[in-house]
Amino acid sequence: MTAYPVFRKITKFLPIILLLSVFSCSKEKDTLTARLYHNTTSYFNGYYNADFLFKETVTRLEEQYKFAEQGFIEVVYYGTEDEVKSFDSDFETIIKKNDAVMFKHPNGDWIDDCRLLNGKSWFYRKNYTLAMENFDFILETFPESQLAPEVHFWIAKSHYMMENPEMTKTILDKQLINNDTVYIEPNLEGDLSLFRTRLAIEDKDYKTAVKILNDNILYIKNDLRRARAHFLLGQLYSEIKEYPKALENFTLVEKFSADYGLTFASKIKIARLYVEFQKGKDDDGEVNKYLTKLLKDEKNFEYRDQVYYEFALLEIKKDNIKGAIDYLKEAIRANVSNQRQKALSYFKIGQIYFFDLQNYTQAQTYYDSAATAITPTAPEYKEITTLAATLKDYITYKNTIAYQDSMLWLSTLPKDTLDAIINRLAAEEKRKQEEEQERMLKEMQSPNNNLYNPALQQFQDQGNRSRQSQGGVWYFDNPAAVSSGKLQFEQMWGKRINEDNWRRSKKMSEMALADDSDSRPEQPTEKVDSTLLKQYGDKYKYYKDIPTDSEGITAANIKIEDALYNLGQLYVQKLNEPDSAIKILESLLDRYENSEYTLRARYSLYNLYNDKRSPLAEVHRNFIINEHPETVYAYLILDKDPRELKRDELDFEFAYDGLFSAYSARQFETSIGFSDFLLSQEQFQSNPEIDFAKLYYIRGMSFGYLGEKDSLAKTLTYLVGAYPESEVTPLAQKTLNYLKTGVPAVNKAENPGEKTDAESSDPNNEAYKGFTDKIKPTDKIFVLIFVDKNKISKTDANTQISDFNKASFNDLNLKVFTFLYQQTHLLPYISSFKTVEEAQKYISDFSAHPASKNILTSGDEKIFYISHTNFKVAYGQKRMEDYIQYYEGILNK
Repeated sequence: MTAYPVFRKITKFLPIILLLSVFSCSKEKDTLTARLYHNTTSYFNGYYNADFLFKETVTRLEEQYKFAEQGFIEVVYYGTEDEVKSFDSDFETIIKKNDAVMFKHPNGDWIDDCRLLNGKSWFYRKNYTLAMENFDFILETFPESQLAPEVHFWIAKSHYMMENPEMTKTILDKQLINNDTVYIEPNLEGDLSLFRTRLAIEDKDYKTAVKILNDNILYIKNDLRRARAHFLLGQLYSEIKEYPKALENFTLVEKFSADYGLTFASKIKIARLYVEFQKGKDDDGEVNKYLTKLLKDEKNFEYRDQVYYEFALLEIKKDNIKGAIDYLKEAIRANVSNQRQKALSYFKIGQIYFFDLQNYTQAQTYYDSAATAITPTAPEYKEITTLAATLKDYITYKNTIAYQDSMLWLSTLPKDTLDAIINRLAAEEKRKQEEEQERMLKEMQSPNNNLYNPALQQFQDQGNRSRQSQGGVWYFDNPAAVSSGKLQFEQMWGKRINEDNWRRSKKMSEMALADDSDSRPEQPTEKVDSTLLKQYGDKYKYYKDIPTDSEGITAANIKIEDALYNLGQLYVQKLNEPDSAIKILESLLDRYENSEYTLRARYSLYNLYNDKRSPLAEVHRNFIINEHPETVYAYLILDKDPRELKRDELDFEFAYDGLFSAYSARQFETSIGFSDFLLSQEQFQSNPEIDFAKLYYIRGMSFGYLGEKDSLAKTLTYLVGAYPESEVTPLAQKTLNYLKTGVPAVNKAENPGEKTDAESSDPNNEAYKGFTDKIKPTDKIFVLIFVDKNKISKTDANTQISDFNKASFNDLNLKVFTFLYQQTHLLPYISSFKTVEEAQKYISDFSAHPASKNILTSGDEKIFYISHTNFKVAYGQKRMEDYIQYYEGILNK
């Protein structure tokens, strides 16, 4: 590179500064004395002050940035539009000072400097057009300017901000990176390295990002940026699994950072490195020591929730579930104002109850609290809110059944017996309410009153007003207690709605086209039975739901029917519990022989039993075919097109049910036929019960699965334009984007079987987090098969595996279940084996059997064993590919 002097232009001031006090020059003169005068006054009266203000303003703007604890940190921060507005007057002042210099001293040597500073000011004001005008002016007017490298750098950044990545990279490569004739000053070298690192991160080329930043970090002299750069390097080294280097850089953050928030974030990263990458489960002494030190440090008072969270992760790694839950509750209590951390703590407890303890009632409480705390921009938002809504429905259905059964039982009792029971209930409830209020008030008055229980937090929000009605005996005279009770009720029962055709509205929940969200309206004010109210007074609430006539008994039974059917569908479609679904749907048929749901329940049971290769499938098949031959369900079982049904019998009810059933069963020609019928009948076009957006979505996706891309694109394009607010519209738009740009290629490193030997055999590989090679005494062992869902049908896979089991392993009484994994793969699940050796023999025999040739058709299909402990991690966290890599690299070596 050609070197330029570090000190330029200023040397021109030194020889005759004294003369300038004698001479004065007009701006038009171009004599030596005039140039010296213009250069000196340009710098000291104008540019120097503008440049000082610019640096000060940029520093204050960058201090606005707060690391959001997700994603990679931003080292150079340009601010949001709102943040930049508060600095707008400073940038305007900078521009005006430079304009004055250029007007008064056109023959001075600082014109290019002023133009560059103006361009950078417009850049920060997010007016990239005016920024580029200033940069281009310098290159055109001063082609030999020593500022050219920096000008090209800012031009590249302007193209980047204007979303022109190709031009950005072209300018960087041609003018700076691969230009051996240009000298890049140290400060610019630092800024350039940060920008190139950002580009490499966006390309997910983390190794290149590490090299660029690590090689040039010493050029970054600004302490704020230096601290963030070390933090970023720590993140990048963690990403490429070079943990000692990550630890080294996170440790250096404190040396440069004046922002304790960033310093603490680096300490938490260090703690996480210790927690996740320690060698053994029991070797936790150093981790505990480090976390305890953080906890005791007074500076970390507002960050204690994050420290407790790390303690909880350590306990999870040690399989100490109770200890993990206790620490997570401490994290929630200690939370001051970090909403995302609070949501993560609730979320983690919910996951423990859901996946490890399979206690859906408790899981719902914490998922619901996480959903309340999480913000829509958080990466966990969709997963949390979706499962929270599912579990809320689960609790609603379970409690509806229990509650209505209780009401029906109470309706059979003699009046004196019923009154005695109600009196005992009222007395007991009053006693519990008084005890609970007293306990909650004590919690509120304690120093550590940031409670983890959602109901208690709601109570706490009421403040001291909760005591104002304490003297009254009527519970609802106490507004705080009412508020707390309402929240508890909604957590248990959900938000009930009153609507016409409410039974039919449940159809949309039978098939998950898109992730559900709890958008149900509030229940209207309940009608009060004035006769009962007058008769029972303050005990009215206990009597109001007890049916007193045949109409009331029928209404209670209808609620139970609805809840049983929907609970069965929830078990099979969202909770992956086919055995529980069978139990619930069978109880529905036993209890209500002629239910509205009889055919649908029998059709579901036929499919469930058929998947299990159970002869009971024939019972439900024969009933539907023999008793109801001219129905959608009979035609689906017989693999006949429901469009062949007589027109007068293919009414709306059958067609709308059939549309969803056929799509769920992957009968795509049939679902298109149903959509044809529904769209062709004028009487249906104004039917409020039809969700046309979902109808078009099913129709379009059915075309897509059949390979008719033009029809797919046409249908989904219409859907997006006609129904922009529908919940399926984002899914449709995403599919249309894939049609235009192609489905993103899967990273080869993520494909099962495609990995380096070093990575696959490294037990500390980050992809193996959560898996264990230890088999607990109580662990069940399963064999799983991982197969592309497009290569074999679920029924065929179940049939061939079951036939093999009967022929070769009949004595083990093996069961076969098949899950749909990530919408891309079938996951046949053979249960269960007593030992690993037994499972390995099964794998060996199956792989050598002719049946395997129809399932394991290529290297992409995998058969492997898995313990129940590992299955909860792999399936529950959607990390089956990681487990396959762990199995092949560690367990099966």
